[in-house]
Amino acid sequence: MSSWKPRYFDIGVNFSDSMFQGRYNGSASAKHAPDVEQVIARARLFNVDRMLITASSIEESRAHLQLAASHAPDLASTVGVHPCTVAQEFYGGTHNELPLPNASEKLRELRDIALDGHLRGLVKAFGEIGLDYDRLHYSSKAQQTEMFTRQLEVYASLKHLHLPLFLHMRAACDDFVAIVRPFIEDGSIAVGNGVVHSFTGSAAELDQILALGFSVGVNGCSLKTQDNIDVAKLIPADKLMIETDAPWCEIRKSHAGHPLLTPYPNLYYPPVATSAEAAARPQSPDRPTKKQALQNAIKLDAFLPFPSIKKENFEKHKAQAQLKLENSPEATSLVIGEFAYPLIKSRNEPVFVGQVAEIMAKLHGLEDESDVRDFVDTIYTNSCRLFKM
Repeated sequence: MSSWKPRYFDIGVNFSDSMFQGRYNGSASAKHAPDVEQVIARARLFNVDRMLITASSIEESRAHLQLAASHAPDLASTVGVHPCTVAQEFYGGTHNELPLPNASEKLRELRDIALDGHLRGLVKAFGEIGLDYDRLHYSSKAQQTEMFTRQLEVYASLKHLHLPLFLHMRAACDDFVAIVRPFIEDGSIAVGNGVVHSFTGSAAELDQILALGFSVGVNGCSLKTQDNIDVAKLIPADKLMIETDAPWCEIRKSHAGHPLLTPYPNLYYPPVATSAEAAARPQSPDRPTKKQALQNAIKLDAFLPFPSIKKENFEKHKAQAQLKLENSPEATSLVIGEFAYPLIKSRNEPVFVGQVAEIMAKLHGLEDESDVRDFVDTIYTNSCRLFKM
């Protein structure tokens, strides 16, 4: 019997998002306590042993170093300002055409964070930088193109660090290529030293990205429509990386790639050995009847062995699970099954990155188990090699 198991590198996780602090939809009140540690533990349970925390602002670039340090070398971070954030970061809002007087100082600060983080072994990429013309209400084209160029100039000054680029390109391929190409031609960007993540472009745009030498990152947003998956299947295995972009970009039932998923356990999510880890806990003397047990059943996710609940039901679920646990001496695991930490509906997590691998393998027409293993291993190796992790 083979001892092979999948290994995953989620190249894009937004752990600074407020959802991982229990706050949703801009609310100041939390539905649950911060749970990044539980989310990381769950991901590791299913072989996500590398994660890259993506930064969208200078503040995030600095703050992520602490989380990366607490989980090094398995977690690392990026340094950069997202195209949707450049207006606020460097212009003080979308209404200003000229950068703030301290914009150059902010760029130097970004450079210093990259230098310090790299020296400490915590920063493994420069980004997330690029262009996003789908969301011009956050930052204008002029603001995005100017600050993409200026951040690439900062990157060029850090050439000696050999950091890869973590790039964002949405509905802006021609301008993206026009800005990036001169930096490749003058050697500031080494050929192939970067990834365009969360790719949702056309086949022609994919060809342009590959022609620049970049790798391509795929997540749930990349597998949304039939056009998306028709393009995704064209990504060469040696240029492919996978991600969740958690807590965003989940694979929804409405997505074209969703029918390709299969439930746990499978090749992508091997069985997790349970144990009598809860054997020593006190038991309630009152055993529930079969009818009560059915009424108190905790619903699991359709694909993974974890409870799946609405955010507003967190405390209710917690109380229900605790009560049921006290009356369940036969329970063998607290890490999977009814008593595991719950998934929050509509919040993506790194543990789901294996689903991206499954869909991509099937889009590539892989059916033989050994071919699937080689494919999953190749994706993992691609990511480890680029980010030097």
